[in-house]
Amino acid sequence: MDKPGWPGYLSRMELVLMRTLIAVVEVGSFTAAAERLCVTQSAVSRRIRQLEEHYGVALLDRGSETVTPTAAGRLLVNKAREILEIERELEGSVGALKCRHRVSFCCTPCFGTGRFPDIFERYVGAHGLNFDLNIVFEMPEDVLDGLAAGRYDLAVVEHCDELDLAGCPSWALPSDQMVFVSAPSLGLDSPIVAIDEIVRQRVFLKTYNGCAYRFLKHRLCLIGRSIDEFVNIAYYDDLAGVVRQVVAGRGIGFVSRELAARELDHGLLREHRVQGFEHERLRTLLYSPRLQLLAPTRQFISTFFESMGVSPPPSLAADPLGAPSAIGQDEVKPAPAEPAP
Repeated sequence: MDKPGWPGYLSRMELVLMRTLIAVVEVGSFTAAAERLCVTQSAVSRRIRQLEEHYGVALLDRGSETVTPTAAGRLLVNKAREILEIERELEGSVGALKCRHRVSFCCTPCFGTGRFPDIFERYVGAHGLNFDLNIVFEMPEDVLDGLAAGRYDLAVVEHCDELDLAGCPSWALPSDQMVFVSAPSLGLDSPIVAIDEIVRQRVFLKTYNGCAYRFLKHRLCLIGRSIDEFVNIAYYDDLAGVVRQVVAGRGIGFVSRELAARELDHGLLREHRVQGFEHERLRTLLYSPRLQLLAPTRQFISTFFESMGVSPPPSLAADPLGAPSAIGQDEVKPAPAEPAP
């Protein structure tokens, strides 16, 4: 599992696989491990399969009632615990050398491109950057893994499809709107269009199996349609580039309305919604129970809500978190579940 040129190097994903195996062994089932890690059961199964394929041996005996490790599985679990403990010690030792307060923030690429710049500018303009801030873009399931592993202190996830946030401390943020957009030259004049008119167009998405792709696929399924009905899908791995291609009239885009707000306001793009299609996308601000909610961090989190035009939770003006119980039960809630297909 070495990275070429870096003997003994373990990637973040390989550490995630080890944590997943340990969780399954400790709780005795894939379902309980998924609940502990805030991921789906299929994600747990996939990670275990990756480990077994890499080592070429079965690591777990999948009994009728409980899952137990094989001899190889016990060996790997013991070694994985040692590796993860060394990682924790290194992080703690290196972190202790830093004098300034540090916050690691993670979000999905769309939020980081469309909304976070305004949040950052508002905060720095009002307070200056009075703590060290690390910003990372990840897919929703990787965001949850990072929170569980202690890599991130704060995170925002946009709900694309299945996302289990049970047990993850969180605040609900104002939802987003995922819309189809087109240039006036394309000739789609109506703001409300039938899905049959949309699927005849080339659609631009950021990446295959990215957030927009998964959201579109999931919501089409809910109305009995398929993403395979589109005559052409173009993947352009740059959100600003997607908007530029659509403004140039080369197809339609399926994007967050926030991402295309400037072009829509200036008449460079038109917004379209589909009859019967649910365009609302939920967003959740998550935090690690280990987070020290010092005054700069409280101000930073409050800026998320202020940027979206809503009042911050009252607890952000109170004493530091210390423990989840310090947040009022009426404020910290698991994010609403996705609609069932």
